[in-house]
Amino acid sequence: MRIYKGNPELVFRGRVAPWYGALAGIVSFAAAALALQPGMPVGVPVLVLVAGALLLWPVVVRNRVELYKDRLEIVFGWARTIIPYDHVRGVRRFSGPALNMNDFTAHANAASLEGVFIEAPMDGDAAVSVIGNDNLVSELRRRAGVDAGDAGVPSCPEDSE
Repeated sequence: MRIYKGNPELVFRGRVAPWYGALAGIVSFAAAALALQPGMPVGVPVLVLVAGALLLWPVVVRNRVELYKDRLEIVFGWARTIIPYDHVRGVRRFSGPALNMNDFTAHANAASLEGVFIEAPMDGDAAVSVIGNDNLVSELRRRAGVDAGDAGVPSCPEDSE
């Protein structure tokens, strides 16, 4: 995909759930426990700590949704996903682990169980979690020209039963 330049018009900071912090703590604890084992080579706990830092920490530091004039960019850890507004077919909230995986095609960029599902079949759907999910939904619907009539619809068909 083409690399775009420019400054974003609006930035939504990503939300990181407490369970994600607990996961990072467990990895650190595992590294410490390995370091205390007698006869354990020094490289093993260092490897666990470095691997955890490379996989977990970037999500905390690089976690945001940037809105530009013609596109949105999702920055999540080491990845950057670019979705033009004219490719967006739907935007809705989701809550809980029951994100409808039957329709999900690509980018899981949420470090929380509450977030926004962006339906963009051409670029791959995306699930993001930001501070101010409702504000992101309304802004994306406005910019993408998506009908806001389904704002009260549950996130999954199973929730409506």
